[in-house]
Amino acid sequence: MDAQAFDRSCVKHRLVRFVTAGGLALVATVTAIAPSASASSSLTKVRFAYDFPWPDMELIPVIVAQKEGFFKAHGLKVSIVFPPTTSTTVQMLATKDTEVALLSTSDLVVAVKAKVPVVSIANYSMKNNWGLFAMPGSKLSLATLKGKKVFSWGDTWTTAMLPFVLKKAGLTAKDITVVNGEADTPLLKSGKVDFVTNTTNYAIPGIGGKPVQIVGKAAGVPAVPVWVYATGSSYAKKHGKTVSAFMAAMKDATQWSIDNQGKAVRYFDKAFPDSGYTHAYNVQAWKLTVPLLKNKSGDFFVQTKAQWSTLARAMVDVKQIEKAEKPSAYFTNKFLP
Repeated sequence: MDAQAFDRSCVKHRLVRFVTAGGLALVATVTAIAPSASASSSLTKVRFAYDFPWPDMELIPVIVAQKEGFFKAHGLKVSIVFPPTTSTTVQMLATKDTEVALLSTSDLVVAVKAKVPVVSIANYSMKNNWGLFAMPGSKLSLATLKGKKVFSWGDTWTTAMLPFVLKKAGLTAKDITVVNGEADTPLLKSGKVDFVTNTTNYAIPGIGGKPVQIVGKAAGVPAVPVWVYATGSSYAKKHGKTVSAFMAAMKDATQWSIDNQGKAVRYFDKAFPDSGYTHAYNVQAWKLTVPLLKNKSGDFFVQTKAQWSTLARAMVDVKQIEKAEKPSAYFTNKFLP
């Protein structure tokens, strides 16, 4: 990830989907709207960039905050921007084309390594629910992993985690065949791969039934959260009150989404009828997401030094980064409600 990867020209003329509470529209650039208080409204505009080029149920708290008025109650008008690729969200923060974003924790570590001025402001999830999945009834296990085909999205998270699985199994990268692609479940169901890599809240409803799971500690992966909310370092310094307001609204919306799961899912279905996910999938996926959202103390969002030092050291071990920075280089809890 070099400096040119974060040049504004890389994202300025991309075609992305831009979503507001009123519906879906296309815009030719993500730089068209700057954060400001409208002359006709006291609400501050904030653009939230998702970590994936299309919507899925992990957007539910943001949709709920729009629909139930939590953003408005905290003085904000928040719209959602979808990046052209999974690697573009960090770029959008770096080039100030969005104010807040959802990122994987590994993406943020790689960005800091590349000296991109971004910072994590809250955990989205609190656990590492990533692992390997096989079809229901399969006899596959870590003991039989050698010689098998494993699907990978080719993202930084999978690249960071897979070596730990291999170490747990006593194998090396040469002992498996990694298959990259844009869709995991069809390859698994057709027998073209033996395992897919994903998280429980996506893989289980996608595969159906009771898929074979090798997840978390059983997979040998570090116990760290997968996703975080992040912002640009300079934006955090200049607009701290806005960042705090965003997180306060997200706390209200996340709790509401837990307490009203059925209605929360219907909000998502209505906002994104062409997402490609069925209502049944979204119901199960969100139900599986809910237990990931609070820590053992029952708190949302709170990050720890240990989670960041553990992840950074793990990424050094698998040679994704050369050295681990101090935890304070990656995160702050100062904007939490």
